Amino acid sequence: KCREFVLKSQHDDAIVGEKLTEYLMQQGTSDSEDDDEHFFKPVLEDDAILMSMDDLEALQKEKEEGSVASDSKDVEESKNNSDSPSNSELALRIATLEQQLASAKACISSLTKEEDVKTATASSTRKASTPKKQDNDTYYFSGYSHHSIHETMLKDFVRTSSYEKAILSNTETLFKDKVVLDIGCGTGVLSLFAAKAGARKVIAIDNSDIIDEASIIVQLNGYGDIITCVRGKVEDLLAQGGGSKSQLPLEDGEKVDVIVSEWMGYALLFETMLPSVMVARDTIMNKETGTMFPNGSNVLLEGATDDRLSYWDNVHEINMTPMKHRVVRELTTEATVEIVDPTKIVTNRIELIYFDLNTCKDQDLDFEVSFQLEPKIAEEEESVNINKLVVSFDIDFNLSGTNAVSFSTGCQSQATHWQQTTLWFD
Repeated sequence: KCREFVLKSQHDDAIVGEKLTEYLMQQGTSDSEDDDEHFFKPVLEDDAILMSMDDLEALQKEKEEGSVASDSKDVEESKNNSDSPSNSELALRIATLEQQLASAKACISSLTKEEDVKTATASSTRKASTPKKQDNDTYYFSGYSHHSIHETMLKDFVRTSSYEKAILSNTETLFKDKVVLDIGCGTGVLSLFAAKAGARKVIAIDNSDIIDEASIIVQLNGYGDIITCVRGKVEDLLAQGGGSKSQLPLEDGEKVDVIVSEWMGYALLFETMLPSVMVARDTIMNKETGTMFPNGSNVLLEGATDDRLSYWDNVHEINMTPMKHRVVRELTTEATVEIVDPTKIVTNRIELIYFDLNTCKDQDLDFEVSFQLEPKIAEEEESVNINKLVVSFDIDFNLSGTNAVSFSTGCQSQATHWQQTTLWFD
């Protein structure tokens, strides 16, 4: 009846309980349990919820008690697990610690770098007024570590074939069973020529790391028992003044018979390598029978005309003559290396100086000489324009009793990688 009342009630949920109580009061009550039974009769016969109310209460109680027991068990298991962690937990802990260690190392490294930068910055600030001395040796020798410069020199047919012919054509007179020193050996080509010519021992020196490839090339070509490659600056490798033992593979009292070296630079002396070669000559070369090879060189001069400035008069029908001043300023600031057209030569070619490489001294390389050039004037012309001086050099392998070989870097001869050096007039 209560359920029917509620279902049929039109009252708000907020007051339905109050109205139900009023309804029950109106129905009256009885002291007889039988009279009250009609109030407990379910609307649905064998209602499942009502039939299982006792069981639901028991389950609820059991669940509450079990929850407490479960919590106690979890706490106990947690204590046991903390005392004896599993392998997976240990692995996780290790991974975490390793990650923390790596992070700490990175942090320390970062702090160290920052400190180095700060120190360097502070140091550079203090020394800002003192310019850093340029390490010319490092710059020079590192340049010879690049393959391109060696490829250029090897492909210079005049240069390489002249050395090859001079060495191999003088096997009996100069190289057989002799000790040879190759200064600035590069890829080792001159050392290999000397070994082919019958040298007993060849010492190849270079202060750039191209010496590593030279050593492999020597072994690859089967001359490892004859050629020894040594890295270093020749002055440092030799015993000088301090009584220290030479770092070169020479026996006590053993001297060098032949020094081969391709020491020439632009205009012959630009790279100033010759003084280093002369140190070796004066220190370990046999003073009686030893020789430099090549044994002679000279510097030559001639005059040329050059009409390149006229180009700026009309550039695609545009007047760019103001550019002439810039071109002249740049050309007259420093020497220029270029291939000069031999038809532009308008004077004779004269020798400024000759060096006997077996006897010349370091101070001889700084020289002043007077010279006179004779212009070549055609019959129909009254004068010629000499815009620049052209400097070149010749090299001689012409010792007495040997097969002479020479080559020239003048513009009238086959071009070399040295080209010609020009000095423009203002």
